[in-house]
Amino acid sequence: MIGRKPDLVCIGAQKAATSWFYKVMGARSDTWVPPFKEVHFFDHKFCPENRKWARNGLAKGLAKAEARHRKNQKTVNEEYIAYLHALGESPVFNGTWYKKIFSRAPLRMQCLDVTPEYSTLPEEGVEFVAKFLRDARFVYIIRDPVERAKSQLRMNLARRNFVPKNERAWLRVTREEAIENRGDYQAYVPRWKARFDDRRLLFLPYGDVSKDPQGVMRKVEAFANLERENPWGLNAVVHKTDPLPLPDYVSEDLETRLGPQREFLRNEFGTEFTNRV
Repeated sequence: MIGRKPDLVCIGAQKAATSWFYKVMGARSDTWVPPFKEVHFFDHKFCPENRKWARNGLAKGLAKAEARHRKNQKTVNEEYIAYLHALGESPVFNGTWYKKIFSRAPLRMQCLDVTPEYSTLPEEGVEFVAKFLRDARFVYIIRDPVERAKSQLRMNLARRNFVPKNERAWLRVTREEAIENRGDYQAYVPRWKARFDDRRLLFLPYGDVSKDPQGVMRKVEAFANLERENPWGLNAVVHKTDPLPLPDYVSEDLETRLGPQREFLRNEFGTEFTNRV
């Protein structure tokens, strides 16, 4: 198998329909996705705080991919199982490993990496991406900063099976660094735009995914030079967050702290775009 690099990369944002993008693009006849979402190659290299859980996520993703294959296939493809096992063997998260992930893709298909943490890369990380992926195109789905943060907060609490009991506890989890970090558009958008022009970096408003999924697909196809298709799952809701009610003071805190992010998006993209995020 010949190692490959991805042709298309979705860099975020977290809680902005990236799971939908992975599922829908993976259902296309011309796009190949890895057996697990979120490869974490670049953030593992440049965001040390991500390394432990990225490795845990890799192990879980590979285990799920193998279990899914054994369950759904009448005849187990031992070559595929060996491929999965090889991806879990050290060294991992280096360039050879990254290219090995895409080695099973037919040459006629474009390869896609969907890892929302890539949007959070520091300057030197984005510079490395620009040098390592000289021909790739990038998609950045922009969601309203406050609504994105609320969704991430709900997801974090659901994963911990935890509901804060008082205002102090609520504000503590609301103000965790990761909540604001994943949606710091003021820092990330200029960083990526400085290295990629609109021929290689596509911004999509999150609201269009639910209101006009076919329109989103048409934009992606035009951007990535893909043929017109309407793949399975265009209208599907993927990984819907548990609708945990949030206290008013949590919403007010997020509105206050993330107000500058909203203002930045309006100034950067205009109201026609931001009304759809």
